[in-house]
Amino acid sequence: MFFPQAVMVGSDIRYTDTLCFRNKGTEVDGHSPETWMVCQWFHESKGASTTKIRTVLGLREAEQRSCILLNINVSKKLLPITTLTRDEFLAVWWQLVMSHRTFWKKGMHHCDVSPSNLMGYRLDGRFIGIINDYDLSSTTRDSSRGLERIGMIPFISLHLLVPQAIADKVEHIYYHVAESLIWVLTWICLRYENGKLLRKNRPLDDWLTVDAMGCHEKKTSFLARLRSMRPTPSHQQNFDVAMQCLAVIYKYTGPFAFVPADDEEVFLIWLQNHVPALLREGNPFSGQ
Repeated sequence: MFFPQAVMVGSDIRYTDTLCFRNKGTEVDGHSPETWMVCQWFHESKGASTTKIRTVLGLREAEQRSCILLNINVSKKLLPITTLTRDEFLAVWWQLVMSHRTFWKKGMHHCDVSPSNLMGYRLDGRFIGIINDYDLSSTTRDSSRGLERIGMIPFISLHLLVPQAIADKVEHIYYHVAESLIWVLTWICLRYENGKLLRKNRPLDDWLTVDAMGCHEKKTSFLARLRSMRPTPSHQQNFDVAMQCLAVIYKYTGPFAFVPADDEEVFLIWLQNHVPALLREGNPFSGQ
């Protein structure tokens, strides 16, 4: 439940786009909360307009500003993917990677990738991944160039944890998100055992207590010590995939590294090339 501005052009476009994707039967069908037919309920409460409040208080430009209306979102109960383990976790993570890629190609750019935004629900014995929280996403029709640094610091691309990006002077592009998806995979493999957050001896906690530049330093150090990292038993083989993806991040982190400009090439090099063939072919379980 929240109180958005009455004029929400960008948000309206996003809801329309996701519904359109579902109707066309694309890969994103079922992987966004907005694709459900009854997930959104908008109720305009005319008496709750904050324009009236601002007018009574004598605030300037009260009438020119749009009013705030009650918006209640209704959806199925979603579970975090951190509750998953082994084959099922990797299959759902890859499912979400593919769905995000399809959204991106369709012009919807969700840049706030974190474990809390990758969720899902069970249907007929299968876990369906959901990309959640589109409030800060943008579309190719938006006027914004996507210069704002969006997301939780531990999962933001190293290329966005530098002074120029912190000053909102670097445009969000696909490889930034591809890297974020890898950091999420790594985070869960090291910190969750059998679907639960470790109680003690939990690695990467210090990433949560530093600013952007501090996190850049810690993540760079982490990459240099990658071979010494030990995943939890329930994510042992998933971490093998993470290690291969992290090796690509390490390779392209240096000041003279050239990141491919083509999004599809980035998708292949950063992500797809390191996923088991059975997953790429659509078999959710690799028989680990």
